[in-house]
Amino acid sequence: MTIYFVLLSDTLPLDFAGPLQVFLEARRLGVPLEIRYVSASQQFTLDGGLQLQNLDPLPEHLQREDVIVLPGCNKAFAAYATDDAIETIFWLKQKVARHTILTICSGALLAAKAGLLGTKSYTTHYGLIDKMRVAFPECQALENRIFVEDENLISSAGISSGIDMTLYYITTRYGEHIGAQVAREMLVYFRRTGQDPQLSSWLQFRNHMHRGIHKIQDEICNNVEKNYSLDQLANIACLSQRQLSRLFTVHLGITPRAYLEHIKVGHAKQLLQCSNQSIEWVAQNCGYSSSRQFRRVFAKVAHISPQQFRQQQHHL
Repeated sequence: MTIYFVLLSDTLPLDFAGPLQVFLEARRLGVPLEIRYVSASQQFTLDGGLQLQNLDPLPEHLQREDVIVLPGCNKAFAAYATDDAIETIFWLKQKVARHTILTICSGALLAAKAGLLGTKSYTTHYGLIDKMRVAFPECQALENRIFVEDENLISSAGISSGIDMTLYYITTRYGEHIGAQVAREMLVYFRRTGQDPQLSSWLQFRNHMHRGIHKIQDEICNNVEKNYSLDQLANIACLSQRQLSRLFTVHLGITPRAYLEHIKVGHAKQLLQCSNQSIEWVAQNCGYSSSRQFRRVFAKVAHISPQQFRQQQHHL
């Protein structure tokens, strides 16, 4: 799979660099992707004066699994009226169909000009919402959203929200453990979501800098089916059980046991949402020998039974 960053003069640097860094970190973790920087011009200047040279031309052929990333530009309506922008819009119309499209900030305007939004819901920078509604009334502009996913389009509000959107893309396509490791490496522990304030189970309780506790959290997240004792967890970080309990309370505000249950229930939610397997099967995959014990822990953490949670998800 290839990630194509489609760039124009006056592209906003963080619109480009933020999502790029997420993809680079994911690739370092083994996610199989290639990254290419393409443009109608071989060289141009980003907003702020940074010059880019030797860019690849807009490709003649795209694979179905390729991803198109459209960062925003400063003074977008003027930026997308240049000769290079017109050539880029024509290329998008001709070559991009059901490919996944990620837009950052005014990149949604570029997508709209190329007819890629259709009647989809999207978001963009708050300063562009009203103008976009007038120019493209058939699309559904959503305000006060960090990012919005509608079929093959994921759009973000702009600037730093491009990082959140790309983390979401990586997490939903390659797994929570990959998203959590990328977020931790980038020190973006509180990943915001597009539709609600809830955080990923893997990313909650990660807003600290204690390496030993992160090591324990990584061990738990990578082996959800295991049932660790307090002594086993303490040994992972070379701590005493008393030190471990104190550090969890100080840095996370919960006990090691509560965190272990939190991750197991988060994993269970994924299984309940994405499969039709029995509750007993889900319980076993989360490390519970008894479905009764699993139901008790799930209800304690989620304040709802596993069956009720599954029913809610099917109604969404």
